[in-house]
Amino acid sequence: MNGTTTVSLVGVGGQGILLAAAILAETAAAEGLDVKASEVKGMAQRGGSVLSTVRFGSKVWSPVARHAEVVIATEALEGHRALGMLAPRGTLVCAVTTRIMPGSVLRHEDAYPDDLAEAAAASGVRLLAVDAEGLAREAGTLRAVNVALLGAASTALPFSQESWRRGLAAAVPAKILEVNVRAFALGRESVGEEEVQ
Repeated sequence: MNGTTTVSLVGVGGQGILLAAAILAETAAAEGLDVKASEVKGMAQRGGSVLSTVRFGSKVWSPVARHAEVVIATEALEGHRALGMLAPRGTLVCAVTTRIMPGSVLRHEDAYPDDLAEAAAASGVRLLAVDAEGLAREAGTLRAVNVALLGAASTALPFSQESWRRGLAAAVPAKILEVNVRAFALGRESVGEEEVQ
């Protein structure tokens, strides 16, 4: 692999962003790459936005980058907000059926955006719209939405299946590994052949 790749993971506190970032970092390390990661938890305990960034390559100098090649969003509004984080022709992998209403929407001060596909197209971004909740339920637990999204995102990332297996095993507790492996596989399978680059 030449250069450095940046993946940002966005969502709401409690959605497993930090675990997903750990899996991604372990997977990149399993490929023998240099890895740097950063996180911004903000008001995570109160359902606020969470951002974690993982950068990998032959040599990574900083965990921070101007743009990401891939953004993984565990919630639709956070995916919409993250469009500006993507590099030109980047990929947004988003749990489009997951909606967590912020206070401003609940108070009717703002509308929840429904135009993610249109906004992604206007931004020149490739959108992988995933029913991550449905896939997680099929795997056995709604808590695996984050890993189902990683499975979908794996089609846009340069890692082998073996490295993904090693990354999952290194970051996920053994008692919940099997259900997460299922969620990852379902997420990967959910991306149609025509969508894989």
